[in-house]
Formats: sequence, structure tokens, C-alpha cells
Amino acid sequence: ALAAEQHYGDAIEGVAVVPHGVRAELQRVAVIHAGHPLPDSASVEAAERVLCLAASARAGDRVLILLSGGASSLACPPGESLSLAAMQALTVDLLHSGAGISDINCVRRHLSRIKGGRLAQAVAGADLLTLAISDVEGGRPEDIGSGPTVADPTTVDEARDSLRRLGIA
Repeated sequence: ALAAEQHYGDAIEGVAVVPHGVRAELQRVAVIHAGHPLPDSASVEAAERVLCLAASARAGDRVLILLSGGASSLACPPGESLSLAAMQALTVDLLHSGAGISDINCVRRHLSRIKGGRLAQAVAGADLLTLAISDVEGGRPEDIGSGPTVADPTTVDEARDSLRRLGIA
């Protein structure tokens, strides 16, 4: 985010979401601290702010998404009719289940309003560029931050199968 600020100067507007306790000194990009590895209310607020900013982009705007590990919990707006408490409980269950990141993110993508390409959909007609640093084996774009700017290659049935296999209700 600092490099983006330095490169784009006054032309940049944005939000950086970082874990609680991390120092981030930015001038033009707002810094929001949120929960990791468990999402918290700040994670929901951060995601709402990111989605709102994305939705404000218009044709001809350039939207730059800088994505790295931890994004799944840092920006976490639960899906329709799903509470934050339910997302937190599910996250705990997934983390303690021994599930691999692909299973975890498959489930997360189907229960979020930002993951699985939904952030890209919010950007609409603007030019979108995602620069991602992978912290997951294989570096599949859909697994980095649960893929907010790439299409979800999985189905709801696959997410349900993962939960069944892991013994999570």
C-alpha cells in the first residue's frame, strides 16, 4: 500500500486492512485494523468499506487490489442471513478440523459477500488489477484470500461435501 501511495500520489484513494496491532503508516490510504485468524466486527466493517469503495468505481477508473494471506478473515462480510458469530464458529471448526486450505476456502467462498469473485463484481466497469502474494501451497488465485477477484471454481455442493467429510455441521 505504501508503494502504491508513492507511485500514484494524490491520484490514489483506498483502504488497507491489516491485523490488529500491525503498524501501517499511510497518508492517503485509510488503514483499518481487523481480526485474524478469526474475523471480528472490524473485519465486517472493513469488508463493507472495501465493497463500498469498489462499487464507487466507474468506467475508466483503475482499481488496484493488493492481496495477501489473511484477507479471508480480515475482510469478512458474512453472506446473506449469516451472522458474524456463525462465521466465527465455523472458522474455529474449520481451523481445528485439520482441513486443507482448499477445503477451508471452498466453504468460505460460498458464505461471503466478497470472496469467490464478488469483489470483482462490485467493481463493475472499471479496470481491475489484482496483485497477490500467495501464502498457500500452489498459489491458486482462488485460494489467496479466498479469491475475492477471481471466479469461484467450486460449487455449493462441493462446500457441503467438504463440511460433511470434515464432520462439521
